[in-house]
Amino acid sequence: MAGEEIRLVLPAQSRYLDVAVATMQALADRSGIDAEGLAAIRAQVYELLGERVSRHTGDSVVLRYEVGDGYLGVRLEDDTS
Repeated sequence: MAGEEIRLVLPAQSRYLDVAVATMQALADRSGIDAEGLAAIRAQVYELLGERVSRHTGDSVVLRYEVGDGYLGVRLEDDTS
């Protein structure tokens, strides 16, 4: 699979954390990430999103997932509000 980027915009509410993680898990499966790598990424996504939501900065959060063979990158966009 060639590298692809997926952009996900979610309301800045804690109830949507699981949507971001479910998306990341599905993409990790497609890119061939092993269970250990998935666990590490999952923990970081929860931590970063949890911090962002708890600060209530803006109405939404934007994640960019970069997917390739054996690779999954997750980036939380900076606040612009």
